[in-house]
Amino acid sequence: MVAHQVPASTSVASTSPALVDPRFRHGNYIIKRPWLSFFERTFRVFAPDGTLALFVRHPIMKLRGEWQIFGDEQKSEALVRVKAQQVIAFNYVYDLTDPTTGEHIGGVKTMGVKSILRDKMEIMNAAGQVIGHLIEKGASILRRFIPFLTSKHDIEVNGQVVATVRQKFRFFIKEFHVDQTIVVFGDDLDPRLILTCALLALVNESNREGG
Repeated sequence: MVAHQVPASTSVASTSPALVDPRFRHGNYIIKRPWLSFFERTFRVFAPDGTLALFVRHPIMKLRGEWQIFGDEQKSEALVRVKAQQVIAFNYVYDLTDPTTGEHIGGVKTMGVKSILRDKMEIMNAAGQVIGHLIEKGASILRRFIPFLTSKHDIEVNGQVVATVRQKFRFFIKEFHVDQTIVVFGDDLDPRLILTCALLALVNESNREGG
Protein backbone atom coordinates (compact mmCIF):
# COMPACT_ATOMS: atom_id res chain seq x y z
CA MET A 1 0.00 0.00 0.00
CA VAL A 2 1.28 3.45 -0.89
CA ALA A 3 2.24 5.60 2.12
CA HIS A 4 -0.26 8.36 2.68
CA GLN A 5 0.51 11.93 3.64
CA VAL A 6 -2.12 14.45 4.73
CA PRO A 7 -2.17 17.80 2.89
CA ALA A 8 -0.38 20.69 4.57
CA SER A 9 -3.70 22.42 5.25
CA THR A 10 -4.19 20.04 8.19
CA SER A 11 -0.81 20.80 9.72
CA VAL A 12 0.30 21.06 13.31
CA ALA A 13 3.17 23.13 14.60
CA SER A 14 6.47 21.84 13.16
CA THR A 15 8.15 22.60 16.49
CA SER A 16 6.03 19.96 18.26
CA PRO A 17 8.31 17.66 20.27
CA ALA A 18 6.12 14.71 19.23
CA LEU A 19 7.52 14.99 15.71
CA VAL A 20 10.92 13.86 16.99
CA ASP A 21 9.76 11.75 19.98
CA PRO A 22 10.48 8.14 18.97
CA ARG A 23 7.94 6.77 21.45
CA PHE A 24 5.12 7.77 19.09
CA ARG A 25 6.90 7.03 15.82
CA HIS A 26 7.48 3.28 15.90
CA GLY A 27 5.95 1.37 13.03
CA ASN A 28 4.57 -1.37 15.27
CA TYR A 29 3.42 -1.68 18.87
CA ILE A 30 2.00 -4.38 21.13
CA ILE A 31 -0.54 -3.18 23.70
CA LYS A 32 -1.41 -5.41 26.65
CA ARG A 33 -3.98 -5.18 29.44
CA PRO A 34 -5.21 -7.71 32.03
CA TRP A 35 -8.47 -9.54 31.28
CA LEU A 36 -10.07 -8.47 34.57
CA SER A 37 -9.70 -5.28 36.61
CA PHE A 38 -11.95 -3.72 39.21
CA PHE A 39 -11.02 -0.08 39.84
CA GLU A 40 -8.83 0.84 36.88
CA ARG A 41 -7.66 -0.52 33.57
CA THR A 42 -3.96 -0.66 32.79
CA PHE A 43 -2.57 -0.56 29.26
CA ARG A 44 1.11 -1.17 28.58
CA VAL A 45 2.39 -0.16 25.15
CA PHE A 46 5.53 -1.97 24.02
CA ALA A 47 7.95 -0.88 21.29
CA PRO A 48 9.17 -3.35 18.63
CA ASP A 49 12.23 -4.23 20.76
CA GLY A 50 10.00 -5.25 23.68
CA THR A 51 10.71 -2.23 25.89
CA LEU A 52 7.86 -0.27 27.50
CA ALA A 53 7.19 2.80 25.36
CA LEU A 54 3.99 4.17 26.93
CA PHE A 55 1.71 3.50 29.89
CA VAL A 56 -1.98 4.22 30.51
CA ARG A 57 -3.93 3.77 33.75
CA HIS A 58 -7.60 4.45 33.09
CA PRO A 59 -9.80 5.01 36.18
CA ILE A 60 -13.14 3.21 35.96
CA MET A 61 -15.08 5.21 38.54
CA LYS A 62 -14.29 8.69 37.22
CA LEU A 63 -17.49 10.44 36.07
CA ARG A 64 -15.96 12.41 33.18
CA GLY A 65 -13.96 10.42 30.66
CA GLU A 66 -10.38 11.52 31.30
CA TRP A 67 -7.05 9.71 31.23
CA GLN A 68 -3.43 10.32 30.31
CA ILE A 69 -0.64 8.61 28.41
CA PHE A 70 2.61 8.43 30.37
CA GLY A 71 6.16 7.62 29.40
CA ASP A 72 6.66 5.18 32.30
CA GLU A 73 4.81 3.13 34.91
CA GLN A 74 5.76 5.62 37.64
CA LYS A 75 3.68 8.20 35.74
CA SER A 76 6.50 10.71 36.07
CA GLU A 77 6.09 12.04 32.51
CA ALA A 78 2.62 12.83 31.16
CA LEU A 79 2.66 12.98 27.36
CA VAL A 80 -0.99 13.20 26.23
CA ARG A 81 -4.20 14.04 28.09
CA VAL A 82 -7.51 12.70 26.76
CA LYS A 83 -10.58 14.43 28.22
CA ALA A 84 -14.25 14.30 27.25
CA GLN A 85 -15.93 17.67 26.83
CA GLN A 86 -19.19 16.29 28.28
CA VAL A 87 -19.96 14.38 31.48
CA ILE A 88 -22.95 12.56 29.93
CA ALA A 89 -23.69 12.62 26.20
CA PHE A 90 -24.72 10.49 23.25
CA ASN A 91 -21.95 11.85 21.05
CA TYR A 92 -18.80 12.35 23.11
CA VAL A 93 -16.05 14.70 21.96
CA TYR A 94 -12.60 13.97 23.37
CA ASP A 95 -9.92 16.68 23.42
CA LEU A 96 -6.31 15.56 23.06
CA THR A 97 -3.76 17.95 24.59
CA ASP A 98 -0.15 18.09 25.68
CA PRO A 99 -0.30 18.24 29.52
CA THR A 100 2.98 20.14 29.73
CA THR A 101 2.55 22.82 27.08
CA GLY A 102 -1.25 22.89 26.77
CA GLU A 103 -0.88 22.37 23.01
CA HIS A 104 -4.07 21.09 21.37
CA ILE A 105 -3.20 17.91 19.49
CA GLY A 106 -6.59 17.08 18.01
CA GLY A 107 -9.90 15.50 18.90
CA VAL A 108 -12.08 12.43 18.51
CA LYS A 109 -15.89 12.38 18.31
CA THR A 110 -18.07 9.32 18.78
CA MET A 111 -20.89 8.95 16.29
CA GLY A 112 -23.87 7.99 18.44
CA VAL A 113 -26.27 5.63 16.68
CA LYS A 114 -23.64 4.66 14.12
CA SER A 115 -21.44 3.34 16.95
CA ILE A 116 -24.00 1.10 18.66
CA LEU A 117 -23.34 -1.96 16.51
CA ARG A 118 -19.98 -0.90 15.08
CA ASP A 119 -17.56 1.59 16.61
CA LYS A 120 -17.03 4.62 14.41
CA MET A 121 -15.41 7.89 15.45
CA GLU A 122 -14.41 11.06 13.69
CA ILE A 123 -10.77 12.11 13.98
CA MET A 124 -10.05 15.85 14.06
CA ASN A 125 -6.77 17.69 13.72
CA ALA A 126 -5.58 20.55 15.93
CA ALA A 127 -7.67 23.02 13.91
CA GLY A 128 -10.87 21.06 14.56
CA GLN A 129 -11.15 19.77 10.99
CA VAL A 130 -12.33 16.19 10.45
CA ILE A 131 -9.47 14.41 8.70
CA GLY A 132 -10.41 10.77 9.18
CA HIS A 133 -12.21 8.02 11.04
CA LEU A 134 -11.56 5.20 13.47
CA ILE A 135 -13.71 2.25 12.37
CA GLU A 136 -14.33 -1.15 13.94
CA LYS A 137 -14.05 -3.98 11.43
CA GLY A 138 -15.09 -7.61 11.31
CA ALA A 139 -17.89 -9.30 13.26
CA SER A 140 -18.73 -6.28 15.40
CA ILE A 141 -22.33 -7.32 16.14
CA LEU A 142 -21.29 -10.77 17.36
CA ARG A 143 -18.62 -9.17 19.53
CA ARG A 144 -21.34 -7.27 21.41
CA PHE A 145 -22.63 -10.63 22.65
CA ILE A 146 -19.42 -12.71 22.58
CA PRO A 147 -16.61 -10.47 23.86
CA PHE A 148 -14.10 -13.33 23.56
CA LEU A 149 -14.07 -12.74 19.80
CA THR A 150 -11.04 -10.70 18.81
CA SER A 151 -11.47 -7.10 17.72
CA LYS A 152 -10.24 -5.21 14.65
CA HIS A 153 -10.03 -1.46 14.07
CA ASP A 154 -8.79 0.64 11.14
CA ILE A 155 -7.65 4.25 11.36
CA GLU A 156 -8.31 6.18 8.16
CA VAL A 157 -7.06 9.62 7.16
CA ASN A 158 -8.53 11.25 4.06
CA GLY A 159 -10.13 7.97 3.03
CA GLN A 160 -7.01 5.82 3.27
CA VAL A 161 -6.04 3.36 6.01
CA VAL A 162 -2.95 4.64 7.82
CA ALA A 163 -2.96 2.29 10.82
CA THR A 164 -4.58 -0.93 12.00
CA VAL A 165 -5.31 -2.36 15.45
CA ARG A 166 -5.73 -6.13 15.65
CA GLN A 167 -6.39 -8.16 18.78
CA LYS A 168 -4.54 -11.47 19.23
CA PHE A 169 -6.19 -14.12 21.38
CA ARG A 170 -4.27 -14.80 24.58
CA PHE A 171 -5.19 -16.46 27.86
CA PHE A 172 -5.35 -14.22 30.95
CA ILE A 173 -4.38 -11.05 29.07
CA LYS A 174 -5.68 -8.96 26.19
CA GLU A 175 -3.12 -8.25 23.51
CA PHE A 176 -3.42 -5.85 20.57
CA HIS A 177 -1.03 -5.28 17.68
CA VAL A 178 -0.83 -1.79 16.19
CA ASP A 179 0.63 -1.34 12.71
CA GLN A 180 1.27 2.24 11.62
CA THR A 181 4.02 1.53 9.12
CA ILE A 182 1.73 2.84 6.38
CA VAL A 183 1.56 6.43 7.60
CA VAL A 184 4.21 9.07 6.92
CA PHE A 185 4.57 11.42 9.87
CA GLY A 186 5.74 14.99 9.53
CA ASP A 187 4.52 18.54 9.96
CA ASP A 188 1.22 17.48 8.42
CA LEU A 189 0.26 14.75 10.92
CA ASP A 190 1.01 14.56 14.65
CA PRO A 191 2.15 11.03 15.61
CA ARG A 192 0.43 11.37 19.00
CA LEU A 193 -2.95 11.63 17.29
CA ILE A 194 -2.81 8.23 15.58
CA LEU A 195 -1.56 6.19 18.54
CA THR A 196 -3.94 7.92 20.96
CA CYS A 197 -6.84 7.02 18.66
CA ALA A 198 -5.76 3.39 18.83
CA LEU A 199 -5.70 3.53 22.64
CA LEU A 200 -9.05 5.32 22.75
CA ALA A 201 -10.62 2.48 20.75
CA LEU A 202 -9.32 -0.02 23.31
CA VAL A 203 -10.44 2.08 26.29
CA ASN A 204 -13.95 2.43 24.87
CA GLU A 205 -14.06 -1.28 24.12
CA SER A 206 -13.11 -2.15 27.70
CA ASN A 207 -15.80 0.24 28.97
CA ARG A 208 -18.40 -1.58 26.87
CA GLU A 209 -17.24 -4.99 28.07
CA GLY A 210 -17.20 -3.81 31.68
CA GLY A 211 -13.92 -5.54 32.48
